[in-house]
Amino acid sequence: MRRDVAVLLENAPTRRRALSEAAFVFLAVLGPSSAGPAGRVILAVLVLVLLAWGLALLRPWEPSRAGGWLGILGLLMALGGTGASAWFATAAELEKGFSLSMAPLCVRALGMILLVAVLVWRDGQRPAQLGLAREGWAKELLLGVPVLVGTYVVHLTASLPVAAIAVALKLAGKEMLARKGMATALMDTGLGVPAFAAIMVLVTGFEEFVFRGFLVPRLRVVLGRWMPAVLVAAALFAVGHFYEGTLAVFQTFVMGAWFGCVFWFRGRLLPLVVAHAAFNTISFMLVMWLSKSGFLDRLPSP
Repeated sequence: MRRDVAVLLENAPTRRRALSEAAFVFLAVLGPSSAGPAGRVILAVLVLVLLAWGLALLRPWEPSRAGGWLGILGLLMALGGTGASAWFATAAELEKGFSLSMAPLCVRALGMILLVAVLVWRDGQRPAQLGLAREGWAKELLLGVPVLVGTYVVHLTASLPVAAIAVALKLAGKEMLARKGMATALMDTGLGVPAFAAIMVLVTGFEEFVFRGFLVPRLRVVLGRWMPAVLVAAALFAVGHFYEGTLAVFQTFVMGAWFGCVFWFRGRLLPLVVAHAAFNTISFMLVMWLSKSGFLDRLPSP
C-alpha cells in the first residue's frame, strides 16, 4: 500500500464507531432535505435524532472533549443551512426536491466541514487522515488538471449507456425536463462565472471532504477493503442527486467512483476538489451559453 494511502487509516476508529460516524454524517448531509417534503413532524424528529446522535458521538460535556461543542455548532449550521435552503426555494425547486440558494448552501457546507473536522479530531486523527497534507500541495493542485480530463472521459463514457437506456425506456423526455429544470434554477441564481466558481470551491470542497476524505476511509474500516468502500461512498454521493433526473444518478455514481478511485490511488484530496469545482464551473458556463443562445427556451416545458 502506498504511504499516502496508508496514512488515511492511521488512528482509525473501531469498526462500530466508524459505522456510526459514517451513518451519522450521511444522514446529516441528506436526511433533513429528504425528510422535509414528508412533513414538519418527521423533519423535527430527524433533527432531534441527529442532535442526540451528535452529542453521543462527541460527548462535549466531558472536560477532555470540550472542543466537541464546535462539532455541535457545525451540525446546527448544517441543519440551519438546509432549513434556509428550503425556506428560500422556489415552488418549482421544492417540487423537484432541491434548492440552489447559494448562501444557505455555503452555510451548510461550512457546517458539515466543521462537524467532520471535529469528529476526526476527537478520534485522534489529523488532516492527513482526510487526504490533506502540506507536503507537495502545489503538485497535487496541478494534478487536478489530468483528473479533470479523466472526469470528462468517465462522464461522457457513462452518458452513452444512460442515453441508450433513456431511449429504450422512453424516459428521454422526462430526463430532459429534469435537466432543463436544473439549468433554469442555475440561471435564476443570477451569478456570474467568477462568483459561481468561488462558491463551487467551497461546495465541492465540502462534498469531497465528506464523501471521499471522510466516508471512504470510514467505510474501508467497516467493509475491510478499499474498492467496496469507494463504490458505497459513490452510491451515497449519487443518492443526493436525484433532483437532476433518475438516470443522472447513474452518471453521478460513476463520477463519484472515479473520484474515489483517484483518492484511493493518491491518498490526497486537493486534485479532486480542483477537478470537481472546475467540472461544475465549466458545466455552468455551458448552461449560460445555452441559455443565451435561446436553446433552453426551445425545450418543452412540463
